Amino acid sequence: MTQQKIALGIVGLAVVLGGVIALHSLPAKPNLALAAIEQSIPTDAGKANFQKQSNNLTQAVGPELVDLDSQIVTCDANVDGIASGTGSFSGSCNAANGGSAQSVAGKYMGGQCCGAMMDTKDYHANLQKLQAYKSMPDIPLDPMHTPVEMAKMWIDYDKATTLTPEEQKIYDEAYAISKEKPCCCKCWHYYVNEGIAKKMIKNDTFSAMQIAAFWDASDICG
Repeated sequence: MTQQKIALGIVGLAVVLGGVIALHSLPAKPNLALAAIEQSIPTDAGKANFQKQSNNLTQAVGPELVDLDSQIVTCDANVDGIASGTGSFSGSCNAANGGSAQSVAGKYMGGQCCGAMMDTKDYHANLQKLQAYKSMPDIPLDPMHTPVEMAKMWIDYDKATTLTPEEQKIYDEAYAISKEKPCCCKCWHYYVNEGIAKKMIKNDTFSAMQIAAFWDASDICG
């Protein structure tokens, strides 16, 4: 075989390999069924979570994650408008736009407000830990499905309740121990968990360590 033929063969192989690499480098086309699911999600924050979980609408997402995406994903600290069904609410850390109470009728206050949950392993582990608090009335044992009226009740309680100096020491100890604190930012969930902690202290029900453990198991950030 002459050097010319060898050179031509190498060039031809390079062209073929280049074509194969280019083909595999093309972005996958969005799946129409996944696009339809995304459109059914009521908040921009939920849509952003679904986009990440589905790798830009190219990979299937489990029904449990879709359900979590479909709740009210917001960092808004005020749920009065959502509770009344007549107001709008803000977005979250992963989506600037919020939504309206009318568009989320029948939904719960949800999580993943700071980022998408990619699997539910830690979520289920936290649900199990929260069972230790089931004796306390009106406590959200599934914080990613917090009823709107329950969220409003605890936020209102938080606003109306002042701790004594001795009670504040217990709260401050719990705050120092907890990794998560009431929440990672001062959203609706922060004030729900702050209200719950105040009630736990007022009732002399749980220690600072137990309050901190509740906060950490109640993580909804993502």
